[in-house]
Amino acid sequence: MGSYLTSFFPHMIACHNEKMRRVSFIFVIYFLVSACGSNVQSVITTSTDAVLEAVTTTDTPQETTIPTTTDTPQETTIPTTTDTPQETTIPTTTDTPQKTTIPTTTGQTSEEDSSTEWEAIILNQINSLSITAGTTPVSYNRDDWGSGWADQDGNCINTRHEVLMLESLEPVELSSDGCRVMSGYWYGSFSGTYTDNPSSFDIDHFVPLANAHNSGGWVWNAATKKAFYNDLVDPQHLIAVSASENRSKGARGPDEWKPSDVTYWCQYAVSWVDIKSRWGLTVTAAEQAALLLMIESCDGPPNMEGTSSPPTVTTVSTTTVPVVTTTTTESTNTPTVPPDPGNSKNCGDFSTWLEAQEWFDTYFPYYGDVGRLDGNNDGVACESLPGAP
Repeated sequence: MGSYLTSFFPHMIACHNEKMRRVSFIFVIYFLVSACGSNVQSVITTSTDAVLEAVTTTDTPQETTIPTTTDTPQETTIPTTTDTPQETTIPTTTDTPQKTTIPTTTGQTSEEDSSTEWEAIILNQINSLSITAGTTPVSYNRDDWGSGWADQDGNCINTRHEVLMLESLEPVELSSDGCRVMSGYWYGSFSGTYTDNPSSFDIDHFVPLANAHNSGGWVWNAATKKAFYNDLVDPQHLIAVSASENRSKGARGPDEWKPSDVTYWCQYAVSWVDIKSRWGLTVTAAEQAALLLMIESCDGPPNMEGTSSPPTVTTVSTTTVPVVTTTTTESTNTPTVPPDPGNSKNCGDFSTWLEAQEWFDTYFPYYGDVGRLDGNNDGVACESLPGAP
């Protein structure tokens, strides 16, 4: 019996499973009882039940405790802690600055910069003009500026009629020889009026010759003066305006005369300054003050390109159709045609330029320059008389 136990028991000790060791213990008791011949069945049964109960008690905690402890934190703690900050914090923090700050700041800066830019350009031009007293050691003489409207391209159409062709809102009708404009449709910026009669409009030197002379032009040579007189490069240098406005203006600057159409003051000042800057002319202190005052009437950026008439024409044309019809009727009313005066007047018969010009305008549309008052064919009669532009 001792040798049997000696060979069997070490095998049981080598087993690492706790349950197997307990079963082995039952067999040991069984073999001991059998060897001793003792009737200990009750002891075996009791011991076996105890061992099985112990085994059962040990297994239950392993099945109920370990899964429960492991699963609960994974389902309730980890997802909840991770999801909540991602959904509520990140999107809200990112979207708000982009929608409210960047577009708003960019838009405001663009509008302010645009407004400041054109105002700064104009004010800089005005302030850059030299201020003088407007007096010269040499008196103004209209003849020093050339013989009048020139035919610079040799097509028989002089500067006056070139301007009428350029500024007509409709195709013009030329004379039979193709040298003069006979009809068209024009808008006068100074007064905001229309006409289809070219004789009722003058071609105005935006900066009058006498003003140019007094503000520095007196030192120019003959070629420069002639170029100034017939400048067609700058579209604002010579413009078609009503004869009455042109004669009312004469040689006066903005400090002494302004267009009757107040809405044109802003553009008038801008064009005046631009021409003086381009030709290097000066201004008087009173002239500068008047220009600054007129710039204050700008309710938006003026036309900086120099073509001042088209924007005004487009706006007024759509609202002044009845006026156009009335003007046309008056200009074609044949019963008012005056009788031909013939060569009954010359410049010596008038005391002022305005009187000579009114006589000239009365008969010129129907009979031409019968009195030969306009020697250089520029539409201005008796330029040597007092008050001539």
